[in-house]
Amino acid sequence: MKKVIAVIVFLAVAVGLGLWWKSSTAEKKITVLATEIVTRGTVRKVLEQTGIVKSQVGAIIKIGTRATGTIDKMMVKVGDPVKKDQLVAQIDSRELEAQATEARAKLAAVQAELNRVEQSYPLRINEARHDLALTRARADYLHNNYLRQQKLADRNVISKDTIEDVYQQAEVETNQVSVKQSTLERLQREFTDEAAKARAAVKQAEASLAALDVRKSYTRIYSPISGVVSQVTAQEGETIVAGLQVANLITVLDPARLEMWTYVDETDIGQVHPGQPVEFRVDAYPGRVFKGTVDTIYPEPEIRDNIVYYRALVKINPEQATYLRPEMTTQVQIIVAVKDDVLDIPNNALKWVDGRQVVFVQNSDGKIRQVTPELGLAGVTHTEVVEGLTAGDKVATQLVLPGNKEKKGKP
Repeated sequence: MKKVIAVIVFLAVAVGLGLWWKSSTAEKKITVLATEIVTRGTVRKVLEQTGIVKSQVGAIIKIGTRATGTIDKMMVKVGDPVKKDQLVAQIDSRELEAQATEARAKLAAVQAELNRVEQSYPLRINEARHDLALTRARADYLHNNYLRQQKLADRNVISKDTIEDVYQQAEVETNQVSVKQSTLERLQREFTDEAAKARAAVKQAEASLAALDVRKSYTRIYSPISGVVSQVTAQEGETIVAGLQVANLITVLDPARLEMWTYVDETDIGQVHPGQPVEFRVDAYPGRVFKGTVDTIYPEPEIRDNIVYYRALVKINPEQATYLRPEMTTQVQIIVAVKDDVLDIPNNALKWVDGRQVVFVQNSDGKIRQVTPELGLAGVTHTEVVEGLTAGDKVATQLVLPGNKEKKGKP
């Protein structure tokens, strides 16, 4: 009986030791759930940021008027496409038309006065010049006659009264020469002054008429750009009063002139520079990737929630702009570096063990070996391998490590 009990105890101990050994060795075994083959491909390092689609400077124009009056015609409504220089609204201009008619009449009057001055004064000056020449000729004749009569008087051929009469006539004509000369000079001065005054009056009338034409042009509102009407703030029949500020009537948006503002964290801004390629997505088109390049990095920071950001501006070409709208939120990837035809592994094949990144490689015989590769460029989904692995190696992307009940699917 004792021997039977001893045998039973021995068997129980043996079974217990066997179960313990089996469970102990099972805990040390690595279970691979998923693998991938190491290949050559492209690795891209990107910065993932958030952006906002904005209209470019000058793409949104608020069209106003400096004229005061009633809106006669409003040719557009919200959503209407417009072309550059298209008439979009017209304000009552009857008062300005009347003032312009009065200004044109005044211009005609002063122009007629200028024509009168330019035509009459040259004739009067020419007449005075001929009169002066005639008076000078008579004065010369009388002076010469006096000299001849003086010789006769010296020989007592003529009387003293006769010589005095001849002398008086010569003196009178000589004085008339001075008078005629003064008259000619006065007419010349008057012509210069009157012509200048008439020309100034013409210029003033022309300026007044031009000013009225400018004011009248304010009553016809044209679109300065091509685009779409995004806002109309007044309707036909309303009275617009223009004061110190221009009264805004219509807002026109050019939907093709868009850009994207990307907010880059201060820790990443050193890796961003103009010319870098950019890819971004919007929720409205989840399957579409839009592309652009960094155009400008604003030097002034923006602080949000105590985090410093710098704005990187990305231009959007007109073709892509047809799918986008201002104020759309974008998920942005700024491509910092790209390496083509390099050995790479998926990021979920990298595991942290004892403070270092390792890769578990499954051999052809099914055994698992642990490798610490030398890594290069780290991308979003894959990382470059410089040394430690070769193309064709099978690396574990999901596995269970000894003593761990959960799947290890993350790096």
